[in-house]
Amino acid sequence: MSSRSPLRFPAIAGSVAGLLAAGLAVWYLYPQPEKAVPQRSAPQATAPSPVQPPAPSVLSREQATERLMALPELKAWSALIEKNSGGKVHGALIEYDPEPRAVKGKDFYQFSFIENRPEAAVRWENFLVSTTDGEILVEDAVTDELQSLDQWRDTKKPMSRRSAQ
Repeated sequence: MSSRSPLRFPAIAGSVAGLLAAGLAVWYLYPQPEKAVPQRSAPQATAPSPVQPPAPSVLSREQATERLMALPELKAWSALIEKNSGGKVHGALIEYDPEPRAVKGKDFYQFSFIENRPEAAVRWENFLVSTTDGEILVEDAVTDELQSLDQWRDTKKPMSRRSAQ
């Protein structure tokens, strides 16, 4: 044996390990072609199967928040709060219950629009946003009754609101 033999083994082992790592990287980074799985034909049905309606799409919490913050009333309230406080206080949405609330067979996310003061958050209004179609309802703070946006706008006149009370 020569004096070089012990040094060749680590060099060869390192080269082999590097080639294996490169091969695995290529295998993971590049999509593998799908193998066709032979499918058996289904037995012929005697009666036509009913057509299933597509599953309703679910609105995410983020999409529900965006939908609420796009309301002209919430935009105006946010601007008013910041203006009146000199930029020290902000309007915000918080989810007051993480569990969706069922109303007439539909689930709704539950949010409050708040005035985020340093000493405490002050609730302005509670909103519910449907998880399926994005319908927005407003919860009356006094009666706990739910109103559509149009009803709320007609009865509460939210664009003329100037404070938390």
